[in-house]
This record gives sequence, C-alpha cells and structure tokens, in this order.
Amino acid sequence: MIRSASPWRGPKWVRWPLTIAGVAMLAVLGYFASAGTAGPLGPAADTTTTASGTTGSSSTASTSTDTSTTSATTSTTATTATTAPVTTTPSTTTTSAGPEGQIKLASGKTSIPISSVSLPARLIVDGVRFSPSLVVSRGRPLAIRVHISDTRGYVVRGALVFVRSTPLVTSTPLEQTTDQAGYVTLTAVPKQTFPLKRGYHVQFFVRARKEGESLLAGVSSRRLAQVATTR
Repeated sequence: MIRSASPWRGPKWVRWPLTIAGVAMLAVLGYFASAGTAGPLGPAADTTTTASGTTGSSSTASTSTDTSTTSATTSTTATTATTAPVTTTPSTTTTSAGPEGQIKLASGKTSIPISSVSLPARLIVDGVRFSPSLVVSRGRPLAIRVHISDTRGYVVRGALVFVRSTPLVTSTPLEQTTDQAGYVTLTAVPKQTFPLKRGYHVQFFVRARKEGESLLAGVSSRRLAQVATTR
C-alpha cells in the first residue's frame, strides 16, 4: 500500500488537540496584531482616550476660565466706567449788573448818572412840589422841588431840569442838575402879573433832559404842574 507524503504523522487523537491549540494561538496573535497599542480595543487605547478626554476637558476648562476672566475684566471695566465721577466744566451764567455808575441809596432806590440813560429808556418827571403849596403873596419866592427818574425805575442824577410858569407870571430860573437822589430845587419869584385869586391855579412847564441832546428829542421828558393861589 502506497501512502501519500504528509508533514504531519501520528495518531488522530494527538493531531486534533494540536490543531485546535494552533488555531487558538493564531487567534490570540491576530487579536493583538489587529488591536495594537492605539486601537480601540487595546488597553493603551483606553489610556490614550482617557488622556485625550482629560486633555480636551482641561482645554475646555482653560478656555472657559479665560472667557470668565475676560468677562470679569470687561464687567469690572464697565463698572469702573459707570461709577467713575463725571467731570463737567461749570457753566458760567453772565448776569447784567445794571447801568454803570449806580449807587444804592439809603431809601433802597438805585441812583444812576444821566450818562447811563439811553434810548429806549427815557427820563420821567415823577415828582413836583411847590413851597408854599398855596401862594398868597407876590413878595415871597416860590420854591419848586422836582424829582427825576427813568422808565426803568432808576433815580437819575445829573439830569438838566428846566421850569417856567405859563403864562409867564414868574421869573424863570436857570436849568439846574439833579443831585444824587434825583432831586433839584429851583426858585421862581412871582411878578406883579401873578394872579392871586381864590380857586385859581398857575401852571408850570417842567422839562428834564440829557445834556448834548436835542431839546425836542432823545431821552428828554416834559410835564405840566400847577400851584394854587388865593387872596
């Protein structure tokens, strides 16, 4: 009997266990060869994945920390900008101090020079008093006290005041200037034509003006006043 040449000779009960053991060895070697140290099934792979996950988490935490720090810095800056004191330039309000040369009088009124009276302001003859207030004799001089102010309510000093009777029954005093309180007193002497009649009045023309201006224009003002007479 001729037998074929075979690399393996022996009884079957020996060959089968050896064959199974060889296949098992090849399977184990194949497992390690296919997994490697970085494969998903290898122990090293788990370590790497864990390390990678840890690294990734650290990176994320770092980024989060940086973001939080930046946010905190921005918030602090915003808070500082909000609470910082605001420096403003104080505005200055300019208030008119009134006409030049004003003087406060004891009466509480304010006196100004005639030079501080200009249009549209004008002079006002706001007071005329006679002394005596009732003329009973031609032999006694008649004192005429005049007070001058302006349309703004200031007392005016240095204003020229002119007085004359109308009709012309007294002497005509020269123009005189008002004092610091706005007063001036002029004296007229009754003539023989001055009427002394019960219930009769003699009128006087009073004018106030600013020197250098026209008699009929400028800040000048006029008024009529009268004094009573009797026998």
